[in-house]
This record gives sequence, structure tokens and C-alpha cells, in this order.
Amino acid sequence: MYRRSVITDEISQDFDAVLDVARAFSLEGLEIRSVWDTRVDLLDEAAVRRLREAAESAGLVICAVAPPFFKCDVDNPEERQEHLEILRRAIDVGQRLGTRLVRTFTFWKTRALAEVWDQLIDAYQQPAEIARAMGATLAVENEAACMVGTGSDLARFVRQIDRPEVRALWDPCNAYYESAAERPYPDGYVQVRDLIVHVHLKDAARDPGVAKPRLTPLGEGATDVAGQLSALVRDGYTGFVSLETHWRPTALDEDVVRLPGGRAFSEKAAMATIQCLRNWDALMATGP
Repeated sequence: MYRRSVITDEISQDFDAVLDVARAFSLEGLEIRSVWDTRVDLLDEAAVRRLREAAESAGLVICAVAPPFFKCDVDNPEERQEHLEILRRAIDVGQRLGTRLVRTFTFWKTRALAEVWDQLIDAYQQPAEIARAMGATLAVENEAACMVGTGSDLARFVRQIDRPEVRALWDPCNAYYESAAERPYPDGYVQVRDLIVHVHLKDAARDPGVAKPRLTPLGEGATDVAGQLSALVRDGYTGFVSLETHWRPTALDEDVVRLPGGRAFSEKAAMATIQCLRNWDALMATGP
């Protein structure tokens, strides 16, 4: 059975408020992207210690850290070097929080994937070496705003890198945003399921005549959340599934969603995430 977690800034920047919600819904883990209005890789030693002690006292595991690694321009060497430092800091913070898992991306989408495929593979060689040397695992997330967005492309990417330090972070809703042709579940999931080390969960739907999907409360969209969760149970997945709500009663600005984190992102997040957690509980009451 999978274990349930939440990305903390989908509740609040106040970690005490996060703990209250996590305990109320019997969650087992927390994923850190930003807290106390600070990005995870920029937390100082005192903040890391405070975070870990508070989570441990609440009986919660820090299951992953989620920096914006490689949300940058693949053709910009200066940005790439800056992001390698983000990665090193994030790995260090994660290990001090008790996790080896670091969420990563595949650069902003600026061209067709086929045009940059070999460049992406080459770009991940140094991060993989850093992860190997530091004892971390890179969880590469499919993301519609980045080069690799679907389950099939994520599976091909991870398999071609072929390193134990590089695995897949499966986000069915991101795949839904990326392509109307490949259903996230079951089509995309079947491609990537043997490579998954972590899962993100949110939901969305397409309105008639509107090309871009809109975010919805969990289980109220078209990504077949119930089917995906059932498949994870059936396939013996025992890792964490992190709720990454993103939906708000009033939609967030695109720029805030593109690089989530901080006070602007977390405003009014708690009520949205609580509704999604209630929906998740209801799904579990009728199935896995």
C-alpha cells in the first residue's frame, strides 16, 4: 500500500499549520518545497533542525525535497551551473531531514523534444554523478511546462539515462496537461510504472471548446484519480504519494503556478488542500 503525504506549501508557509492538517488526516509524510517563505535548498541549519524535530515529534517522515532543479534554459550554461548548486544544496538539506529523494525537472519547454533529446540526456550525466557521490536519488518529474511531459517520454528518458540514481516521479495530472492523446491512466502509467520512485497527485479537467485544462479538486476532474490509486495498490507500490493540490477556489496566476512556493502560492491553500484530502479519504473509503 502506498503512503500518503502532502507538499507542505500546499497548506501553509507556517509549519505548525501544516502539522495540524497532516495529523488531522492521518498522513504519514511531508514533502518540502518551501516553508517559512524560504525555498527548501535555501533553508539554513537552524531551520532544517527545527523542521526535522517538529516533523519527528508529530510522527511524520520527510519523504522528499522539491527544489526547482533544472527549471531553467537548457541552452544557458550559466543557469545550468547555478542549478547544479541548487541540487547540491537540496541533497544536503534532504539528507539532514532524513530523505535521499530530490525532485527534479527537464528544463523549460522551448523547442520540440526531439530537437533537444540528446542534449537532455547529456545534461543529466553530471547531476547523476552528483547524486551518486552524495547518496541521493533524483526523482525526475514529468511536467507540461518542461521538455518531458508524458508518461511515455518520462519512461524513455529514465531508461536511456540508465542510472540507479535517476528514477521517475509520476504526475498523472501533469501528463494530462501535456497531451490529450495519451491518457495519463492507464496509458502513461503503464509506460512508467516500473520506474516510479515517487508520485504527485492533483486533478484537472477540460471544458468543451477550451484547449487548456483547468485544475479541479481531487477526484472531481478527468485524470481518473481513483483508477490510478487502485493501480498503485494493485502493482505493489509502497512509496509515497504526495498531494500537490495546485487547485484554489480562485485560480492562481500562471507565473505563481509555474514556479510554486512562497507566500503568494500558499495563500488560501489550506482550505483547498483540506477539501482535496477529504475527497481522498472518500476515495479510500470506497476503494484503495
